[in-house]
Amino acid sequence: MKKIITNILIVVYFSCSISFVQAQNRKTQFATELFVYSADVYDTRNLYDPATPENYDGTPYYVNDFLLGNVYLENEMILSNGALRYNAVADEIEYKESLNDDDESAKALVKSKEIYAKIMNDTFVFIPSQGYFLVIFDGTNLSLLKKVTKRYFPPKKAQNNYERSTLARFEDRLIYTMYSKNGKTLELPRSKNKKLKAFSSNEKIVKNYTKEHNLDLNNEKDLKKLTLYLDKIEDFSL
Repeated sequence: MKKIITNILIVVYFSCSISFVQAQNRKTQFATELFVYSADVYDTRNLYDPATPENYDGTPYYVNDFLLGNVYLENEMILSNGALRYNAVADEIEYKESLNDDDESAKALVKSKEIYAKIMNDTFVFIPSQGYFLVIFDGTNLSLLKKVTKRYFPPKKAQNNYERSTLARFEDRLIYTMYSKNGKTLELPRSKNKKLKAFSSNEKIVKNYTKEHNLDLNNEKDLKKLTLYLDKIEDFSL
């Protein structure tokens, strides 16, 4: 796994006085505790009934269906080919042993900086006090992350002939964040101008590069190109 995982995942069970064997035993124990101590998944039934998806515009999930994925503890795979999905409303990763298992059997992964999940081609990492992020680019010194949230709008029934009834709706809200190897994060505002200003002392570098390459900083692919460029600048810091 690449650098951002190494930067985010901090080993907390190792100390100078604990032997390698003891550390390995603790790791195995933690893997076992992963679901023993996990809470039930967030109950979205008051917002969303999966039996009637036609009554909603969107869902609480990043991807509605469970997909195959792996779970890692400190870069070591501890669960392989489980059924996973990200609940953006609850900010949690739901897990089932099999795609065929009933959804109600799902549990939530423990939220820990030491645990991350790969769901198909998507990697989700957890940053304490900030939640789960989707890794867009993972560089040597700098990475680009995306926070996926959902805003819920309840259904609205027309009160007269001039109004139109609307379905309950889940609207995607995306927040991009740059993460540096020293643990600093830079949340990027929505507007292009504010994004530039957010780089503070590095604003000129960013502005010149985006202008030279005609980049749109509200476009994910262009943000990724910018991050890749900044990652190659020696001693660049947020």
